[in-house]
Amino acid sequence: MTTVFISYLQSEANSEKIVRIIQSLEESNIRVIIDERDLNIGDDLPLFMEKNLVESDFIIVILTSGYKKRADERQGGVGYEASIMAASLSKNEATKKFLPVMFEPYRDEIVPVFLASKLVADLSDGLETITFQRSFERLKRTILGIPTTNMSSRELTPKKVVTVTDKSELMLTSVDDDENTQIMLTSIDSDEVTQPLNDGTPGSALYAVPFHLNHYPNQTWKQIFLEKWRIPSEFTNMHRGNIAKISANRIILDGTTIEEVVLLQSSP
Repeated sequence: MTTVFISYLQSEANSEKIVRIIQSLEESNIRVIIDERDLNIGDDLPLFMEKNLVESDFIIVILTSGYKKRADERQGGVGYEASIMAASLSKNEATKKFLPVMFEPYRDEIVPVFLASKLVADLSDGLETITFQRSFERLKRTILGIPTTNMSSRELTPKKVVTVTDKSELMLTSVDDDENTQIMLTSIDSDEVTQPLNDGTPGSALYAVPFHLNHYPNQTWKQIFLEKWRIPSEFTNMHRGNIAKISANRIILDGTTIEEVVLLQSSP
């Protein structure tokens, strides 16, 4: 039987969604372990965490700002779990077993450093929405080892979703037809480009530059873009991984150089 351990900060995670996840996974014959339910009085807490983090097939990590703080600073039980997971990732041990999940809109402030390169399962919508159900189905299929391409047309509600091609281009694709629309930069809003102070202080020679896109990207596209911006395949010596923001159909680089703006515009 496939075993899943859920790591989360009890005081912050949405308990209703936690319960729904547990129920749905167990209905699919997946064993779920959480310390709140499975840890008994008198048990050795560090041993419980070590055993289940190592022996479980998958670890679901519920992302919240408090979890990130404790994980990054190695505080308390969350910090202890994070240290074990980070050590496993650093050794390239079963790197696909760690599944970050968000119950709120994506932002860097909820993602621990050791999970920064991972694609996050977006369960931020309401429990009864089609978006939540579809995202959870994808998470469950990952755990069960069922390719998402096997999902029937009835399971896939027509909506805009992101796929990544072999060339790692970000594409916005409608699942109910064969037409692909590539999201591209169309222009720079020159009226809103800030002028650097150039007063010799750190960052005073940098610009804030807003780029217009040809389409409104969805949450998954935003997440992938921000991850690729943090760790790009090509970058300048002045590259800063935490300056990109996406608002509506605009990408805003808040603190960049002209050299990097040119590089971004010339990218395929």
